[in-house]
Amino acid sequence: MLYVGLGIIYLFLMVFLGVKTAKNGRWVLFIIGFIFPLLWIIGGVIPPKGMSRVDAAYAQKNRTS
Repeated sequence: MLYVGLGIIYLFLMVFLGVKTAKNGRWVLFIIGFIFPLLWIIGGVIPPKGMSRVDAAYAQKNRTS
């Protein structure tokens, strides 16, 4: 029974970290994470990618107006 509970927790964490990796903009880590799930843990922990130049210009424009 313990192994079933640990398996459910593991599955939940892998899905959660996989989605978080994709939302952080780490698509390469997300795709390779299907083979090596450790990459989802790394991708879920590291900070998201920075804004693109277009997003930064848009944010700057909204701040000044």
